[in-house]
Amino acid sequence: MARRATRAPTAKRKKAAPKKSTRKKTAPKKKSGGIGRLMLGGAFVAGTLSAIIAVGSMLELDRASDEFGRAADQSAPNYALAEPEPTPKLRKDYKLSENANVSERGRTGYLVGENSETTRSTGQGGQGLTDFVPAPAARKPDQGGEILPGDSGNDVPVATVGPTNQPWQKYAALTQDTGDKPVIAIVIDDAGLDQPRTAKTVDLPGPITISYLPYARDLQAQVNAARKAGHEVMLHMPMEPSSASVDPGPHALLASYDRQKILNEMSWMLDRFDGYVGVNNHMGSKFTADPERMRIVMEVMKSRGLMFLDSRTSADSVGYSTASSFGVPAITRDIFIDDADDAAKIADMLARTENVARKQGFAIAIGHPRDLTIGALHKWIPEIQAKGFVLVPITDVLRRSMQSVTG
Repeated sequence: MARRATRAPTAKRKKAAPKKSTRKKTAPKKKSGGIGRLMLGGAFVAGTLSAIIAVGSMLELDRASDEFGRAADQSAPNYALAEPEPTPKLRKDYKLSENANVSERGRTGYLVGENSETTRSTGQGGQGLTDFVPAPAARKPDQGGEILPGDSGNDVPVATVGPTNQPWQKYAALTQDTGDKPVIAIVIDDAGLDQPRTAKTVDLPGPITISYLPYARDLQAQVNAARKAGHEVMLHMPMEPSSASVDPGPHALLASYDRQKILNEMSWMLDRFDGYVGVNNHMGSKFTADPERMRIVMEVMKSRGLMFLDSRTSADSVGYSTASSFGVPAITRDIFIDDADDAAKIADMLARTENVARKQGFAIAIGHPRDLTIGALHKWIPEIQAKGFVLVPITDVLRRSMQSVTG
């Protein structure tokens, strides 16, 4: 029987792999929402702040560099402290001793009179402590005559009953007739240490009042140059500030000192140079608030025929009131020009000085021998003169206040 032919099983065909597409699939776009915008804005703000901080840092470096330069100037060998020649010590009555020689009698602050009949038991010329000038009560403007440097003081108001050659009168700078115009007295403190900047201060159009620290070098030469330029001179007496971390300098008056220590330090400072009209305090927010010690200061001021300008470094200062109670000619400042060494703020303070002068007829503004201050004053002084203000020394304002007392 024939076999039936069988077909071989057919191989299963493999399915062809699907062809890969050559096109790249694009990722689905993310919808931009509020979070994205916020992140973008934050990045922009952060970048802006970084730029501002960088600019601010550069400005701070510039300011720090200026402060460093100023400190370097003041610590240079030319500004090193110098001990003065031996000077006579004050007696208990704050007068020069009987055996004082002629050269000592001629120094600033020692009362010298021509009439021997007025000489008391101290051997000192001039009238005594009870016959000094009356205390200035009100501070109102008034007209006054001229006082020439070295003059005997004959132009002083009749209210002055004491000797007419007191240092505050004798060494007063020339004052022009101001009429009814408002007057401004500019006082530059801290002079003498930084000699180049002090010299620039002397070059300012005047008259201004320059107050010298007693522990600077070459004081008499610097003072002579200032007076020759027509300026008035004061002694900037260091006194203890409220902060123990701030150093007022050597020979400063401290609230912890007893009477004799205060007298000794004042004698050292007051005898450092000649030709000054009076004293204003350097720092002193702590010392000037001490009535007992300020009374000692004013006793010496009165015996030496000096005026006192209260810098008012503290609202608690009793300097002006104590001076008035002792019959010491005194006055207080109105404006601090450069508490901040900043051009815009200095300009604002000078504008305030003008406003004060317009309101009360005069203004007393205190500044320092700094580049920005000196530069601002060079520009400002001619401007105020064109506006009708008159620049005067501090004694002119003082005489006006004294005249107002007697009408």
